[in-house]
Amino acid sequence: MINIIYYVIRIHYDLKINSIPFCYLPICFYLLATALKISSVPFRTPVKFNTFHLSAVNMAVKVGDSLPSAELHEDTPQTKINIAEEVKGKKVVIFGVPGAFTPGCSATHLPGYLEKAAELKKKGISEIFCVAVNDAFVMKAWGDHNKAEGKVRFLADPNLEFAKKLGVEHEIPVLGGWRSKRYSMVVDDGKITQLNIEPDGTGLSCSLAEGLKI
Repeated sequence: MINIIYYVIRIHYDLKINSIPFCYLPICFYLLATALKISSVPFRTPVKFNTFHLSAVNMAVKVGDSLPSAELHEDTPQTKINIAEEVKGKKVVIFGVPGAFTPGCSATHLPGYLEKAAELKKKGISEIFCVAVNDAFVMKAWGDHNKAEGKVRFLADPNLEFAKKLGVEHEIPVLGGWRSKRYSMVVDDGKITQLNIEPDGTGLSCSLAEGLKI
């Protein structure tokens, strides 16, 4: 607006005081119109760039950590087990698998623990738990199918609560989305004393029963 007033005063002054020839009048009004046009452009606020926040990577638990508290299901969704409470005062083995009834889990991972269950218990292991991101009914059916009663307890982690607290959640599209990485651990009175997580999440190497040092 200040610029417009300036142009008006200047044109008036030049025409009246300095006696500018009439032929220059169109040019003067052109300049005034340009000023008006420029001033009519709405003011643009500076572009605000989004600030990128790097969220911390969910790191896996480590040896020496306490086993995190999480609610798991055994046999039915109504039978809830707090895993941290369940292992207090015990020395246990927990192994996690990507999914019940999947080839690697059924053919190799689970059978190894079933075969070594008696041996592990002779060495002081109170219980062996198998955990997967499935519902309780599927886990029970898998255990029944493999005649695992008295050897391995099957716990369901349907909402990845335990997997996330361990830092082992793993996206596997061919299995329908988020699952758990394959792992094994020894927990002594609530403390993790051994931990083996498969580097690629699904391999069958360090998490096998024979890899445990009891």
